[in-house]
Amino acid sequence: MRPYETLVVLNSGLGDEIGKLVTRFETIIRNEGGTLDASRDWGVKDLAYPIHKNAQGRYFLIEYQAEPPAVKELERNLRIIEGVLRFVSVQQEHTGLPEPRVQRDYGDRRDVPLHEMRSGGMDEPGDTAPVEDAVMAIEDDVAASGEEERGE
Repeated sequence: MRPYETLVVLNSGLGDEIGKLVTRFETIIRNEGGTLDASRDWGVKDLAYPIHKNAQGRYFLIEYQAEPPAVKELERNLRIIEGVLRFVSVQQEHTGLPEPRVQRDYGDRRDVPLHEMRSGGMDEPGDTAPVEDAVMAIEDDVAASGEEERGE
């Protein structure tokens, strides 16, 4: 089973029906073979924009372990229930602990001179032959294109 959490925004004007709806959601998860970890009531909060003429919504976070078909069935039910304004389900890949950093292996660079790391393998610090060759090739190309334009 995989860890999931579903955040549901319910119409705040439902009153006692809200508790029944949350119980229904939890029952759907259990009936599909999932296990409920936690169900948290975040209370009534203002919405960023009105949804179906509602300025406020009641937020519930349901954390559970289930297989993908169980999540699909829960979301199907959330779509058809009138009091649900919005919902989002997210698969959780983390354990709550920070992931260990991966140490990259760059090899032993202590004995490699800095100029070799930068240039990609020049033999001597003063050796500029590869750079001079590249500059000469560019100058030859420019000179040749200038001769073609003049008709020489």
